[in-house]
Amino acid sequence: MMSLEENWDLYKTFYAVAKCSSFSKAAEKLYVTQPSISYSIKQLESNLNTKLFYRMPSGVKLTLEGKELLDYVEKSYNLLKSGERNLREFQNFTHGRVSIGVQSHIGKFFLFPLVEKFHSDYPNIEINIISRNTEQMIEALENNNIDFMLDTSPIESIYNNLEIHPLLDLENCFISKNKVCENMSIKELNSYKLILPVKRSTPRKQLDFTCEKVGVELMPFMTIETTEMLIDAIKKDMGIGYVIKRAVKKELQQKELFELKINEKLPTLTLNIVYISEYLTNIPLMFISRIKNEYEEYVK
Repeated sequence: MMSLEENWDLYKTFYAVAKCSSFSKAAEKLYVTQPSISYSIKQLESNLNTKLFYRMPSGVKLTLEGKELLDYVEKSYNLLKSGERNLREFQNFTHGRVSIGVQSHIGKFFLFPLVEKFHSDYPNIEINIISRNTEQMIEALENNNIDFMLDTSPIESIYNNLEIHPLLDLENCFISKNKVCENMSIKELNSYKLILPVKRSTPRKQLDFTCEKVGVELMPFMTIETTEMLIDAIKKDMGIGYVIKRAVKKELQQKELFELKINEKLPTLTLNIVYISEYLTNIPLMFISRIKNEYEEYVK
């Protein structure tokens, strides 16, 4: 069997074919001929005594062994990318990039204020923000497409390399455009027009679980996916809504909106920052440190 050093170029070819699912597309990407790609894959399969791809009419598909090898090769590739980025950032710390994953109901209220401060101090650092569901953001982390993510618990993953750092607990509340009454039970909420988060969201799942424990099923007339739109609907007096309390802190203080006092204890959410340490470079590390410090101060 050939050594790792001798297989190095073959692994590069394997990675390109695996990501493109095609010999011809991999050849275009690597600026080589298709026969050269085919020869390299046959050589690697021979060296490893393992079939790595199924040849299909539309391209190629990884075998189980190929998928396992891709996991190792991709992790090595990601570490190389991180090392290269780290060197560039070390040479010129005023320039660089940080990529962040965050769900929309977290971004506006808990990330953007920090982004503004960070950009003010480091105006030449590019900040990329993507909004996906939890599973998609974890995949982006594993593929080194984002540096870290902000999300609420529970964060479940098949991977064991995620570091999950709790930042703070978030209260939920029911709010309305006008004062309704001082105290009411969850059951009494069904007497009003309710606007709730969509069923697949974590806040809604936790609320439904709380309601089940007291034998109540809330019947909203409208469900909305984003917190921003939900708050906007409440401001238009379309109904009573359920949101993260800190997202409407300013409106409650200015009495633009009013909190309903519910007899039962409403669930709380834990906001976390999630990352893979071995992929982090200087600039993301600095941003993460700022976020942790900011929320440690807030909790105090």
